[in-house]
Amino acid sequence: MPILGDILYGAVDGAYAVDARQRIIYWDAGCEELFGRSSNWVLGRPCCDVICGRNPVTDAQFCKRGCCVADMASGKATDAPKSFSIKTNDTKGDQIVLSVNIVLVPSMCKKGWVVMHLLNRSMSTDVLSSIDYAMSAGNPSASSFTYPANTRQGDEVVSRLTGRENEVLQLLAEGISLASIGKRLLISLTTVRNHMQHIQKRLGVHSQTEAVAYAYRHNLVH
Repeated sequence: MPILGDILYGAVDGAYAVDARQRIIYWDAGCEELFGRSSNWVLGRPCCDVICGRNPVTDAQFCKRGCCVADMASGKATDAPKSFSIKTNDTKGDQIVLSVNIVLVPSMCKKGWVVMHLLNRSMSTDVLSSIDYAMSAGNPSASSFTYPANTRQGDEVVSRLTGRENEVLQLLAEGISLASIGKRLLISLTTVRNHMQHIQKRLGVHSQTEAVAYAYRHNLVH
């Protein structure tokens, strides 16, 4: 995927893709640097055995065989999260929290999709906006665009969130989709989306990913 690699360079810290069998079929230089594993070693291996992601809140295993995110490649998963966070270990063995955004790319081999995972160590980065910037910069490989950190105090924001909004934010930070949040809280998807709009407005962010990033940066999730 040379063209895609040029677009992603400088926009994300790492990117990898899996097929319908949950095997890694694309592993960029950013992932090699993050995890200390070459593409030659990684390609063809199950992503759960390589990433070993855990829930950043509960530390429970997140990456596993039969993952609903990987099932998106065959169109099986209709309720899989499009963005979430995981805790894993970097090339030095240190714990890191990664923001993950999912992009489906049409498979060239057969009907289905390639599930692209876009990784960012900086939880404040809006990945899709970074990609837009890289694509329009003329020289994507030279792009080093970052977003300024929000310095607003977390406790001030918490007081602006209602109890239900805080519940929604907690569940969203665990990587749970809006539809699943609605089922868990026994409210409609429309109501969940309304809560999400209010949360984004109160936090001064423009996406669910930014909301989760803000929550982790200011210790709003537990």
